[in-house]
Amino acid sequence: MHAYLRQHPDIYMPAEKEQNHFATDLLPTEYPYRDPYIDRENYMSLFAGARDEKRVGETSVFHLYSKAAAENIFAFNASSRIIIMLRDPVSWMASYHSQMVYNGDEVIADLQGALDAEERRRRGKDIPENLRFMQRLLYRDVVRFSGQVARYLDRFGRDAVHIILQDDFARNARAVFREALDFLDVDPEFQPEFITENTNKTIRSMWLSNFLVRPPAWVAAPVMALLPRTRRRNLRERIKTANAVTREREPLDPALRNRLAAELRPDVDRLAELIGRDLSHWCAAS
Repeated sequence: MHAYLRQHPDIYMPAEKEQNHFATDLLPTEYPYRDPYIDRENYMSLFAGARDEKRVGETSVFHLYSKAAAENIFAFNASSRIIIMLRDPVSWMASYHSQMVYNGDEVIADLQGALDAEERRRRGKDIPENLRFMQRLLYRDVVRFSGQVARYLDRFGRDAVHIILQDDFARNARAVFREALDFLDVDPEFQPEFITENTNKTIRSMWLSNFLVRPPAWVAAPVMALLPRTRRRNLRERIKTANAVTREREPLDPALRNRLAAELRPDVDRLAELIGRDLSHWCAAS
């Protein structure tokens, strides 16, 4: 959706995603983990290219998970329009874990092992170095969507919150996209170039991935001294891309899927009631 909205001439969205600027309860504030975009001036620089577009926005997944973001966004701009895109929590969890491994933020390569580590990590143990915020590793918490959605509905009101289900988007992307444009009050006739996004990527070398995320001091210090942040990021992304291979994700073990679906069913039922949609298929046994 981010890529499609960026194409619209009445909408300005920066290329960068996941700054999570308003998630002040999650973002680290101390060096070396402090992100430059936690500062308002740096965050606003993302939108320096905006001109006379009708809407200006950005995409940050953890603004949904954050307990503080809805209030912070409302304080920043009470007339904000919020788009929330939701997916079956079990398949989302599997996809998210795979992406975390690819990014080098998760060192446990199998989902069951990562789930088993949640309570240890909640106590501050077994957390990878340089992780931006450890709450990202609490997979079950991340996919309990009902309370997260309720925060935005309560703060902004239903008319200012547009909820998209991935199921609907997969069936008819054009119709769902048009509804989003109507919600944003921009030209609904615009047709973006619909492309396949977020194909599953895995890493060729776990050693190289860990090296990129957690380089030894004898490498990190001179690189930081010699290269500005933008060039360091670009170099890291080029190496990361070279270390990636695109392939279909291994199917989630049916027994694990069924256990997770049963565990998450109460939250899915609350979400279904909240948004007025039948979501029973999300927790159907396989």
